[in-house]
Amino acid sequence: MRKIYFFLLLFGLSTALCANPKAHVATKHKVTDVNAAIKKANALQEQDYTIPSWTLFKEALKTTTTTPNQENARALQRAVAGLKSKQTPYNVNMTFHGDPTSGMGFDWITNQGIDKGTVELVKGKAMAASAFTRPDFSFHADTTNYAVNYCVKENWLLEAAGFADNSKRSYTSHKGLATGLEPNTTYSFRVGLEGAWSEIGSFTTAKAGKDSFSFIYFTDPQANTEEMFNTSKKTLHAARKMYPDDNFALTCGDLVETHGTNNAEWEYEQFFATQQDIWYSTPLAPIMGNHDITTNRNFTRHFNTEPTAFDQRMAKVPGSVYSFVYGDALFMAMDYENYKDAAYLDSLAVWVKNQVAAHPDVKWKIAFYHKSMYTGAEHQQDKDGELVREKFTPLFDSLKIDLAIQGHDHVYEVIGPLKNKALVPNAVSGQTVSTPTVRDNLTGKSGGTYNVKEGTLYFLNNSAGKKKYEPLSKQAMAKQEASIGMSNYFSLFTGRFGQTGEPTFSHISVSSSSVDVETYTVDDNGLPSLFDKFKIVKQ
Repeated sequence: MRKIYFFLLLFGLSTALCANPKAHVATKHKVTDVNAAIKKANALQEQDYTIPSWTLFKEALKTTTTTPNQENARALQRAVAGLKSKQTPYNVNMTFHGDPTSGMGFDWITNQGIDKGTVELVKGKAMAASAFTRPDFSFHADTTNYAVNYCVKENWLLEAAGFADNSKRSYTSHKGLATGLEPNTTYSFRVGLEGAWSEIGSFTTAKAGKDSFSFIYFTDPQANTEEMFNTSKKTLHAARKMYPDDNFALTCGDLVETHGTNNAEWEYEQFFATQQDIWYSTPLAPIMGNHDITTNRNFTRHFNTEPTAFDQRMAKVPGSVYSFVYGDALFMAMDYENYKDAAYLDSLAVWVKNQVAAHPDVKWKIAFYHKSMYTGAEHQQDKDGELVREKFTPLFDSLKIDLAIQGHDHVYEVIGPLKNKALVPNAVSGQTVSTPTVRDNLTGKSGGTYNVKEGTLYFLNNSAGKKKYEPLSKQAMAKQEASIGMSNYFSLFTGRFGQTGEPTFSHISVSSSSVDVETYTVDDNGLPSLFDKFKIVKQ
Protein backbone atom coordinates (compact mmCIF):
# COMPACT_ATOMS: atom_id res chain seq x y z
CA MET A 1 0.00 0.00 0.00
CA ARG A 2 2.87 2.40 0.92
CA LYS A 3 4.61 1.65 -2.41
CA ILE A 4 1.43 2.49 -4.35
CA TYR A 5 0.99 5.74 -2.38
CA PHE A 6 4.63 6.74 -2.96
CA PHE A 7 4.31 6.07 -6.70
CA LEU A 8 1.12 8.16 -6.91
CA LEU A 9 2.82 10.99 -5.02
CA LEU A 10 5.77 11.03 -7.42
CA PHE A 11 3.44 10.87 -10.42
CA GLY A 12 1.43 13.80 -9.10
CA LEU A 13 4.55 15.91 -8.51
CA SER A 14 5.95 15.17 -11.95
CA THR A 15 2.63 16.01 -13.59
CA ALA A 16 2.38 19.27 -11.68
CA LEU A 17 5.93 20.28 -12.67
CA CYS A 18 5.33 19.52 -16.32
CA ALA A 19 2.11 21.49 -16.25
CA ASN A 20 3.68 24.48 -14.47
CA PRO A 21 4.49 27.19 -17.05
CA LYS A 22 6.79 28.94 -14.57
CA ALA A 23 9.11 25.94 -14.59
CA HIS A 24 9.45 26.26 -18.36
CA VAL A 25 10.01 30.02 -18.09
CA ALA A 26 12.76 29.51 -15.51
CA THR A 27 14.57 27.06 -17.81
CA LYS A 28 14.25 29.44 -20.74
CA HIS A 29 15.51 32.32 -18.57
CA LYS A 30 18.70 30.35 -17.77
CA VAL A 31 19.38 29.73 -21.44
CA THR A 32 18.84 33.43 -22.11
CA ASP A 33 21.46 34.23 -19.45
CA VAL A 34 23.93 31.93 -21.19
CA ASN A 35 23.31 33.60 -24.52
CA ALA A 36 23.77 37.01 -22.92
CA ALA A 37 27.08 35.86 -21.44
CA ILE A 38 28.23 34.66 -24.87
CA LYS A 39 27.20 37.96 -26.48
CA LYS A 40 29.07 39.95 -23.83
CA ALA A 41 32.16 37.76 -24.22
CA ASN A 42 32.14 38.20 -28.00
CA ALA A 43 32.41 41.96 -27.53
CA LEU A 44 35.84 41.68 -25.85
CA GLN A 45 38.96 42.56 -27.89
CA GLU A 46 41.98 40.23 -28.13
CA GLN A 47 44.54 43.05 -28.23
CA ASP A 48 43.59 44.15 -24.71
CA TYR A 49 44.73 40.97 -22.96
CA THR A 50 47.73 38.69 -22.54
CA ILE A 51 47.99 35.90 -25.08
CA PRO A 52 47.77 33.01 -22.54
CA SER A 53 44.69 34.42 -20.76
CA TRP A 54 43.00 35.14 -24.10
CA THR A 55 43.61 31.57 -25.22
CA LEU A 56 41.93 30.17 -22.10
CA PHE A 57 39.05 32.58 -22.67
CA LYS A 58 38.67 31.50 -26.32
CA GLU A 59 38.59 27.83 -25.32
CA ALA A 60 35.84 28.52 -22.78
CA LEU A 61 33.90 30.69 -25.24
CA LYS A 62 34.03 28.02 -27.95
CA THR A 63 32.83 25.34 -25.52
CA THR A 64 29.98 27.50 -24.22
CA THR A 65 28.90 28.52 -27.72
CA THR A 66 28.90 24.89 -28.86
CA THR A 67 27.12 23.62 -25.74
CA PRO A 68 25.24 26.55 -24.13
CA ASN A 69 24.50 25.24 -20.64
CA GLN A 70 24.93 26.66 -17.15
CA GLU A 71 28.09 24.72 -16.33
CA ASN A 72 29.89 25.96 -19.43
CA ALA A 73 28.59 29.48 -18.84
CA ARG A 74 30.12 29.51 -15.37
CA ALA A 75 33.42 28.31 -16.86
CA LEU A 76 33.20 31.18 -19.36
CA GLN A 77 32.62 33.66 -16.56
CA ARG A 78 35.73 32.36 -14.78
CA ALA A 79 37.72 32.72 -18.00
CA VAL A 80 36.51 36.31 -18.42
CA ALA A 81 37.47 37.05 -14.81
CA GLY A 82 40.89 35.49 -15.51
CA LEU A 83 41.68 37.78 -18.44
CA LYS A 84 44.78 39.85 -17.70
CA SER A 85 45.84 43.22 -19.03
CA LYS A 86 48.08 43.02 -22.10
CA GLN A 87 51.00 44.50 -20.12
CA THR A 88 50.96 41.75 -17.47
CA PRO A 89 54.05 39.47 -17.33
CA TYR A 90 53.71 35.71 -17.82
CA ASN A 91 56.06 32.69 -18.07
CA VAL A 92 57.96 34.14 -15.10
CA ASN A 93 60.98 32.16 -13.88
CA MET A 94 64.34 32.43 -12.08
CA THR A 95 67.62 30.87 -13.20
CA PHE A 96 71.17 30.87 -11.90
CA HIS A 97 73.15 33.49 -13.79
CA GLY A 98 76.64 33.57 -12.30
CA ASP A 99 77.19 33.16 -8.57
CA PRO A 100 74.07 31.83 -6.75
CA THR A 101 75.27 33.41 -3.48
CA SER A 102 74.95 36.98 -4.79
CA GLY A 103 72.66 37.06 -7.83
CA MET A 104 69.69 35.66 -9.72
CA GLY A 105 68.53 35.82 -13.33
CA PHE A 106 64.90 36.56 -14.17
CA ASP A 107 63.00 36.01 -17.39
CA TRP A 108 59.42 36.76 -18.32
CA ILE A 109 57.31 37.27 -21.42
CA THR A 110 54.77 39.93 -22.37
CA ASN A 111 52.76 40.68 -25.45
CA GLN A 112 54.85 42.46 -28.07
CA GLY A 113 55.23 46.19 -27.64
CA ILE A 114 55.75 46.14 -23.87
CA ASP A 115 59.37 47.21 -24.28
CA LYS A 116 60.11 48.18 -20.68
CA GLY A 117 60.44 46.07 -17.57
CA THR A 118 61.96 46.02 -14.11
CA VAL A 119 62.87 43.52 -11.39
CA GLU A 120 62.17 44.81 -7.88
CA LEU A 121 63.46 43.08 -4.74
CA VAL A 122 62.90 43.49 -1.02
CA LYS A 123 64.47 41.51 1.81
CA GLY A 124 62.34 38.91 3.53
CA LYS A 125 58.96 37.40 2.64
CA ALA A 126 56.64 40.08 1.25
CA MET A 127 52.93 39.41 1.35
CA ALA A 128 51.53 42.51 -0.37
CA ALA A 129 52.44 45.01 -3.08
CA SER A 130 52.83 47.72 -0.44
CA ALA A 131 56.13 46.07 0.58
CA PHE A 132 57.60 47.31 -2.72
CA THR A 133 56.81 51.00 -2.13
CA ARG A 134 60.55 51.47 -1.54
CA PRO A 135 62.27 48.38 -2.95
CA ASP A 136 65.73 47.46 -1.70
CA PHE A 137 66.87 46.72 -5.26
CA SER A 138 65.60 47.64 -8.70
CA PHE A 139 67.10 46.24 -11.92
CA HIS A 140 66.30 47.20 -15.51
CA ALA A 141 65.38 44.38 -17.92
CA ASP A 142 66.68 44.00 -21.46
CA THR A 143 63.97 43.23 -24.01
CA THR A 144 63.79 41.39 -27.33
CA ASN A 145 60.82 41.20 -29.68
CA TYR A 146 60.10 37.98 -31.53
CA ALA A 147 57.32 36.30 -33.52
CA VAL A 148 56.71 32.55 -33.55
CA ASN A 149 54.21 29.85 -34.43
CA TYR A 150 51.56 29.68 -31.76
CA CYS A 151 50.05 26.26 -32.42
CA VAL A 152 50.41 23.24 -34.67
CA LYS A 153 48.01 20.46 -35.63
CA GLU A 154 49.05 18.31 -32.65
CA ASN A 155 47.65 20.97 -30.28
CA TRP A 156 44.08 19.82 -30.92
CA LEU A 157 42.67 21.86 -28.03
CA LEU A 158 43.66 25.08 -29.77
CA GLU A 159 42.30 23.91 -33.10
CA ALA A 160 38.99 23.12 -31.40
CA ALA A 161 38.94 26.69 -30.05
CA GLY A 162 39.36 28.12 -33.54
CA PHE A 163 43.12 28.77 -33.69
CA ALA A 164 44.57 28.13 -37.15
CA ASP A 165 47.51 25.80 -37.71
CA ASN A 166 50.86 27.61 -37.65
CA SER A 167 49.22 30.91 -36.75
CA LYS A 168 51.73 33.45 -35.47
CA ARG A 169 51.89 35.44 -32.25
CA SER A 170 54.29 38.24 -31.32
CA TYR A 171 56.00 38.61 -27.95
CA THR A 172 58.58 40.54 -25.98
CA SER A 173 61.15 38.61 -23.91
CA HIS A 174 62.40 40.39 -20.77
CA LYS A 175 65.65 39.53 -18.99
CA GLY A 176 66.62 41.10 -15.68
CA LEU A 177 69.69 40.27 -13.59
CA ALA A 178 69.82 40.90 -9.84
CA THR A 179 73.36 41.35 -8.49
CA GLY A 180 75.03 42.44 -5.27
CA LEU A 181 72.78 40.31 -3.06
CA GLU A 182 73.77 38.85 0.30
CA PRO A 183 74.44 35.11 0.73
CA ASN A 184 71.88 32.95 2.54
CA THR A 185 69.29 35.73 2.44
CA THR A 186 65.63 35.52 1.48
CA TYR A 187 64.35 38.08 -1.02
CA SER A 188 60.89 38.72 -2.42
CA PHE A 189 60.53 39.95 -5.99
CA ARG A 190 58.11 41.12 -8.59
CA VAL A 191 58.67 41.84 -12.28
CA GLY A 192 56.93 44.07 -14.81
CA LEU A 193 56.18 47.78 -14.76
CA GLU A 194 54.00 50.28 -12.95
CA GLY A 195 50.38 49.23 -13.20
CA ALA A 196 51.22 45.76 -14.50
CA TRP A 197 53.28 43.83 -11.97
CA SER A 198 53.58 40.08 -11.69
CA GLU A 199 52.62 38.16 -8.60
CA ILE A 200 55.12 38.25 -5.74
CA GLY A 201 57.75 35.51 -5.67
CA SER A 202 60.65 34.73 -3.39
CA PHE A 203 64.00 32.93 -3.26
CA THR A 204 66.95 32.45 -0.93
CA THR A 205 70.49 33.00 -2.15
CA ALA A 206 73.00 30.18 -1.66
CA LYS A 207 75.18 30.04 1.43
CA ALA A 208 78.74 31.25 0.95
CA GLY A 209 80.36 28.09 2.33
CA LYS A 210 80.22 24.39 1.47
CA ASP A 211 77.03 23.65 3.39
CA SER A 212 74.79 20.81 2.28
CA PHE A 213 71.90 21.51 -0.07
CA SER A 214 69.30 19.64 -2.10
CA PHE A 215 67.53 19.93 -5.42
CA ILE A 216 64.82 18.32 -7.54
CA TYR A 217 65.91 16.62 -10.77
CA PHE A 218 63.34 15.98 -13.49
CA THR A 219 63.55 15.50 -17.23
CA ASP A 220 61.57 15.12 -20.45
CA PRO A 221 58.01 16.28 -19.70
CA GLN A 222 57.82 16.53 -23.52
CA ALA A 223 54.17 17.60 -23.49
CA ASN A 224 51.92 18.98 -26.21
CA THR A 225 48.39 18.24 -24.98
CA GLU A 226 46.41 19.33 -21.96
CA GLU A 227 46.51 15.78 -20.56
CA MET A 228 50.30 15.59 -20.88
CA PHE A 229 50.81 18.98 -19.22
CA ASN A 230 48.55 17.88 -16.37
CA THR A 231 50.83 14.87 -15.89
CA SER A 232 53.97 16.97 -15.53
CA LYS A 233 52.00 19.40 -13.37
CA LYS A 234 51.16 16.59 -10.91
CA THR A 235 54.73 15.34 -10.93
CA LEU A 236 56.39 18.66 -10.16
CA HIS A 237 53.79 19.63 -7.58
CA ALA A 238 54.23 16.28 -5.84
CA ALA A 239 57.98 16.96 -5.71
CA ARG A 240 57.56 20.49 -4.39
CA LYS A 241 54.99 19.44 -1.80
CA MET A 242 57.20 16.62 -0.55
CA TYR A 243 60.39 18.73 -0.54
CA PRO A 244 59.33 22.37 -0.11
CA ASP A 245 62.77 23.43 1.09
CA ASP A 246 64.83 22.16 -1.86
CA ASN A 247 67.14 24.89 -3.09
CA PHE A 248 66.45 24.62 -6.82
CA ALA A 249 65.20 22.37 -9.61
CA LEU A 250 67.34 20.92 -12.40
CA THR A 251 66.01 19.60 -15.69
CA CYS A 252 67.70 17.72 -18.53
CA GLY A 253 65.54 19.08 -21.31
CA ASP A 254 62.62 18.34 -23.62
CA LEU A 255 60.20 20.55 -21.75
CA VAL A 256 57.88 20.57 -24.76
CA GLU A 257 57.18 18.37 -27.79
CA THR A 258 57.18 20.33 -31.04
CA HIS A 259 60.45 21.75 -32.31
CA GLY A 260 62.35 22.93 -35.36
CA THR A 261 60.53 25.40 -37.61
CA ASN A 262 57.13 23.97 -36.71
CA ASN A 263 57.18 24.58 -32.97
CA ALA A 264 54.30 25.78 -30.80
CA GLU A 265 54.76 28.66 -28.36
CA TRP A 266 51.52 27.57 -26.69
CA GLU A 267 53.41 24.56 -25.31
CA TYR A 268 55.92 26.78 -23.48
CA GLU A 269 53.04 28.81 -22.12
CA GLN A 270 51.43 25.63 -20.83
CA PHE A 271 54.68 24.44 -19.23
CA PHE A 272 54.89 27.64 -17.21
CA ALA A 273 51.17 28.14 -16.59
CA THR A 274 50.65 24.66 -15.12
CA GLN A 275 53.61 25.15 -12.75
CA GLN A 276 53.82 28.94 -12.35
CA ASP A 277 53.47 28.80 -8.56
CA ILE A 278 56.58 26.58 -8.42
CA TRP A 279 58.69 28.91 -10.55
CA TYR A 280 57.76 31.85 -8.34
CA SER A 281 59.57 30.13 -5.47
CA THR A 282 62.11 27.77 -7.08
CA PRO A 283 65.09 28.68 -9.28
CA LEU A 284 65.39 26.41 -12.32
CA ALA A 285 68.60 25.11 -13.92
CA PRO A 286 67.47 24.16 -17.46
CA ILE A 287 69.28 22.54 -20.36
CA MET A 288 68.52 22.13 -24.06
CA GLY A 289 66.91 18.95 -25.38
CA ASN A 290 66.33 17.98 -28.99
CA HIS A 291 62.65 18.92 -28.60
CA ASP A 292 63.66 22.36 -27.30
CA ILE A 293 65.52 23.20 -30.52
CA THR A 294 63.69 25.80 -32.58
CA THR A 295 64.78 28.15 -35.32
CA ASN A 296 63.54 31.08 -33.22
CA ARG A 297 65.66 30.12 -30.18
CA ASN A 298 62.74 29.64 -27.80
CA PHE A 299 65.07 28.36 -25.10
CA THR A 300 66.99 31.66 -25.10
CA ARG A 301 63.77 33.68 -25.02
CA HIS A 302 62.50 31.90 -21.92
CA PHE A 303 65.55 31.47 -19.64
CA ASN A 304 68.10 33.98 -18.39
CA THR A 305 71.11 31.71 -17.88
CA GLU A 306 74.60 33.17 -18.14
CA PRO A 307 75.80 33.46 -21.77
CA THR A 308 79.48 32.50 -21.58
CA ALA A 309 82.09 33.67 -24.10
CA PHE A 310 82.21 30.13 -25.58
CA ASP A 311 78.45 29.96 -25.66
CA GLN A 312 78.05 33.24 -27.53
CA ARG A 313 80.73 32.28 -30.05
CA MET A 314 79.82 28.64 -30.73
CA ALA A 315 76.34 27.74 -29.58
CA LYS A 316 73.32 28.04 -31.83
CA VAL A 317 71.25 28.86 -28.76
CA PRO A 318 72.87 31.38 -26.35
CA GLY A 319 72.53 30.42 -22.70
CA SER A 320 72.44 26.67 -23.36
CA VAL A 321 75.97 26.10 -21.98
CA TYR A 322 76.72 27.50 -18.53
CA SER A 323 77.99 26.54 -15.09
CA PHE A 324 77.50 27.43 -11.45
CA VAL A 325 78.93 26.41 -8.09
CA TYR A 326 76.49 25.56 -5.32
CA GLY A 327 77.85 24.42 -1.96
CA ASP A 328 80.62 21.92 -2.60
CA ALA A 329 79.59 21.10 -6.19
CA LEU A 330 80.34 22.40 -9.66
CA PHE A 331 77.40 22.02 -12.07
CA MET A 332 78.05 22.14 -15.82
CA ALA A 333 75.11 22.45 -18.21
CA MET A 334 76.20 20.96 -21.52
CA ASP A 335 74.35 21.33 -24.81
CA TYR A 336 75.06 18.31 -27.05
CA GLU A 337 72.37 19.16 -29.59
CA ASN A 338 74.88 20.73 -32.00
CA TYR A 339 76.62 17.34 -32.19
CA LYS A 340 77.19 17.41 -35.96
CA ASP A 341 79.61 20.32 -35.66
CA ALA A 342 83.06 18.89 -34.77
CA ALA A 343 84.46 22.35 -34.01
CA TYR A 344 81.62 22.97 -31.58
CA LEU A 345 82.27 19.70 -29.72
CA ASP A 346 86.00 20.45 -29.56
CA SER A 347 85.31 23.89 -28.11
CA LEU A 348 82.77 22.45 -25.67
CA ALA A 349 85.42 20.00 -24.41
CA VAL A 350 87.83 22.90 -23.85
CA TRP A 351 85.12 24.80 -21.98
CA VAL A 352 84.53 21.83 -19.66
CA LYS A 353 88.28 21.57 -18.96
CA ASN A 354 88.39 25.27 -18.15
CA GLN A 355 85.44 25.02 -15.77
CA VAL A 356 87.03 22.16 -13.84
CA ALA A 357 90.40 23.95 -13.74
CA ALA A 358 88.77 27.13 -12.45
CA HIS A 359 87.18 25.33 -9.49
CA PRO A 360 89.81 23.00 -7.99
CA ASP A 361 88.41 23.27 -4.48
CA VAL A 362 84.96 21.70 -5.05
CA LYS A 363 84.32 18.13 -3.93
CA TRP A 364 81.81 17.17 -6.62
CA LYS A 365 81.93 17.70 -10.38
CA ILE A 366 78.48 17.20 -11.90
CA ALA A 367 77.64 17.36 -15.61
CA PHE A 368 74.05 17.50 -16.81
CA TYR A 369 72.85 17.30 -20.38
CA HIS A 370 70.05 15.87 -22.50
CA LYS A 371 71.40 13.34 -24.99
CA SER A 372 72.28 10.18 -23.06
CA MET A 373 75.89 8.98 -23.45
CA TYR A 374 75.06 5.52 -22.07
CA THR A 375 71.56 4.11 -22.20
CA GLY A 376 69.68 0.82 -22.49
CA ALA A 377 66.47 1.72 -24.28
CA GLU A 378 65.14 3.40 -27.42
CA HIS A 379 68.21 5.52 -28.18
CA GLN A 380 70.95 2.96 -27.49
CA GLN A 381 71.98 2.65 -31.14
CA ASP A 382 71.61 6.32 -32.04
CA LYS A 383 74.65 7.68 -33.83
CA ASP A 384 74.39 11.04 -32.11
CA GLY A 385 74.65 9.32 -28.71
CA GLU A 386 77.62 7.30 -29.93
CA LEU A 387 79.29 10.47 -31.21
CA VAL A 388 79.07 12.32 -27.90
CA ARG A 389 80.03 9.15 -25.99
CA GLU A 390 83.22 8.74 -28.04
CA LYS A 391 84.04 12.42 -27.63
CA PHE A 392 83.23 13.04 -23.99
CA THR A 393 83.66 9.82 -21.99
CA PRO A 394 87.48 10.06 -22.27
CA LEU A 395 87.19 13.67 -21.15
CA PHE A 396 84.99 12.72 -18.19
CA ASP A 397 87.55 10.05 -17.28
CA SER A 398 90.48 12.47 -17.38
CA LEU A 399 88.68 15.21 -15.44
CA LYS A 400 87.20 12.76 -12.93
CA ILE A 401 83.60 13.86 -13.42
CA ASP A 402 81.70 12.28 -10.55
CA LEU A 403 78.09 12.30 -11.70
CA ALA A 404 76.55 12.63 -15.16
CA ILE A 405 72.81 13.40 -15.03
CA GLN A 406 71.10 12.49 -18.31
CA GLY A 407 67.83 12.83 -20.20
CA HIS A 408 66.39 11.73 -23.56
CA ASP A 409 65.64 8.01 -23.13
CA HIS A 410 62.59 7.96 -20.78
CA VAL A 411 63.71 4.96 -18.73
CA TYR A 412 65.28 4.47 -15.29
CA GLU A 413 68.94 3.43 -15.28
CA VAL A 414 71.98 3.59 -12.98
CA ILE A 415 75.21 2.91 -14.89
CA GLY A 416 78.77 2.56 -13.54
CA PRO A 417 80.94 3.95 -12.13
CA LEU A 418 82.73 3.72 -15.49
CA LYS A 419 86.25 4.44 -16.67
CA ASN A 420 87.57 3.62 -20.14
CA LYS A 421 84.08 2.32 -21.02
CA ALA A 422 84.38 -0.39 -18.36
CA LEU A 423 83.23 -0.87 -14.78
CA VAL A 424 85.51 0.28 -12.01
CA PRO A 425 86.15 -2.87 -9.92
CA ASN A 426 84.60 -3.09 -6.45
CA ALA A 427 82.99 0.36 -6.72
CA VAL A 428 79.46 -0.75 -5.78
CA SER A 429 78.40 -2.10 -2.38
CA GLY A 430 75.40 -2.57 -0.12
CA GLN A 431 72.83 -3.31 -2.80
CA THR A 432 69.58 -5.22 -2.46
CA VAL A 433 69.49 -8.09 -4.96
CA SER A 434 66.30 -9.89 -5.98
CA THR A 435 64.95 -11.86 -8.91
CA PRO A 436 65.01 -9.68 -12.05
CA THR A 437 61.65 -8.67 -13.44
CA VAL A 438 60.76 -8.23 -17.10
CA ARG A 439 59.95 -4.51 -17.09
CA ASP A 440 60.55 -2.59 -13.88
CA ASN A 441 63.93 -4.08 -12.85
CA LEU A 442 65.86 -6.13 -15.39
CA THR A 443 68.98 -6.31 -13.18
CA GLY A 444 67.16 -7.25 -9.97
CA LYS A 445 69.39 -4.73 -8.16
CA SER A 446 68.41 -1.62 -6.23
CA GLY A 447 69.90 0.85 -3.80
CA GLY A 448 73.53 0.61 -2.81
CA THR A 449 76.56 2.86 -2.47
CA TYR A 450 78.61 3.92 -5.50
CA ASN A 451 82.22 4.97 -5.04
CA VAL A 452 83.15 7.41 -7.84
CA LYS A 453 86.75 7.88 -6.78
CA GLU A 454 87.97 6.29 -10.04
CA GLY A 455 85.00 6.63 -12.37
CA THR A 456 81.79 8.43 -13.39
CA LEU A 457 78.27 7.38 -12.45
CA TYR A 458 75.70 7.91 -15.23
CA PHE A 459 72.12 8.37 -14.07
CA LEU A 460 68.75 8.81 -15.78
CA ASN A 461 65.56 8.85 -13.70
CA ASN A 462 63.05 8.11 -16.51
CA SER A 463 60.83 11.10 -17.34
CA ALA A 464 58.42 13.51 -15.68
CA GLY A 465 55.83 13.04 -18.44
CA LYS A 466 53.63 10.38 -20.01
CA LYS A 467 55.92 9.26 -22.85
CA LYS A 468 57.96 6.14 -21.97
CA TYR A 469 60.44 3.78 -23.63
CA GLU A 470 61.00 0.12 -22.88
CA PRO A 471 64.28 -1.20 -21.38
CA LEU A 472 66.25 -3.65 -23.52
CA SER A 473 66.98 -7.13 -22.24
CA LYS A 474 70.49 -8.52 -21.93
CA GLN A 475 69.94 -10.53 -25.11
CA ALA A 476 68.67 -7.51 -27.05
CA MET A 477 71.67 -5.45 -25.93
CA ALA A 478 74.05 -8.22 -26.99
CA LYS A 479 72.69 -8.05 -30.54
CA GLN A 480 73.54 -4.36 -30.69
CA GLU A 481 77.04 -4.50 -29.23
CA ALA A 482 78.80 -4.69 -32.59
CA SER A 483 77.01 -1.62 -33.90
CA ILE A 484 77.77 0.49 -30.81
CA GLY A 485 81.37 -0.70 -30.53
CA MET A 486 81.15 -2.15 -27.01
CA SER A 487 81.02 -5.56 -25.40
CA ASN A 488 79.21 -6.94 -22.34
CA TYR A 489 77.12 -3.77 -22.36
CA PHE A 490 74.41 -5.07 -20.02
CA SER A 491 76.97 -5.47 -17.22
CA LEU A 492 77.41 -1.68 -17.10
CA PHE A 493 73.93 -1.37 -15.59
CA THR A 494 74.96 -1.79 -11.98
CA GLY A 495 71.83 -0.48 -10.29
CA ARG A 496 68.11 -0.61 -10.86
CA PHE A 497 67.21 -0.64 -14.54
CA GLY A 498 63.68 -0.62 -15.83
CA GLN A 499 60.48 1.17 -16.69
CA THR A 500 58.26 2.57 -13.96
CA GLY A 501 55.35 3.27 -16.30
CA GLU A 502 54.68 6.42 -14.27
CA PRO A 503 56.22 9.89 -14.26
CA THR A 504 59.16 10.38 -11.90
CA PHE A 505 61.26 12.94 -10.08
CA SER A 506 64.41 12.66 -7.98
CA HIS A 507 65.33 14.40 -4.74
CA ILE A 508 69.12 14.79 -4.58
CA SER A 509 70.94 15.88 -1.41
CA VAL A 510 74.55 17.01 -1.66
CA SER A 511 77.05 17.35 1.18
CA SER A 512 80.83 17.26 1.32
CA SER A 513 80.67 13.60 2.29
CA SER A 514 78.03 12.14 -0.08
CA VAL A 515 75.39 12.65 -2.74
CA ASP A 516 72.13 10.92 -1.80
CA VAL A 517 69.55 10.19 -4.51
CA GLU A 518 65.91 9.24 -3.99
CA THR A 519 63.60 8.72 -6.98
CA TYR A 520 59.81 8.68 -6.75
CA THR A 521 57.03 7.66 -9.10
CA VAL A 522 53.86 9.75 -9.09
CA ASP A 523 50.44 8.15 -9.63
CA ASP A 524 47.36 9.60 -11.34
CA ASN A 525 46.26 11.14 -8.03
CA GLY A 526 49.56 12.96 -7.63
CA LEU A 527 50.81 10.70 -4.84
CA PRO A 528 54.55 9.87 -4.81
CA SER A 529 56.03 6.43 -4.03
CA LEU A 530 59.70 5.63 -3.49
CA PHE A 531 61.10 3.72 -6.48
CA ASP A 532 64.83 3.61 -5.71
CA LYS A 533 67.48 5.30 -3.61
CA PHE A 534 71.26 5.14 -3.57
CA LYS A 535 74.32 6.94 -2.23
CA ILE A 536 77.39 8.32 -4.03
CA VAL A 537 80.69 8.63 -2.18
CA LYS A 538 84.25 9.44 -3.22
CA GLN A 539 86.77 7.70 -1.02
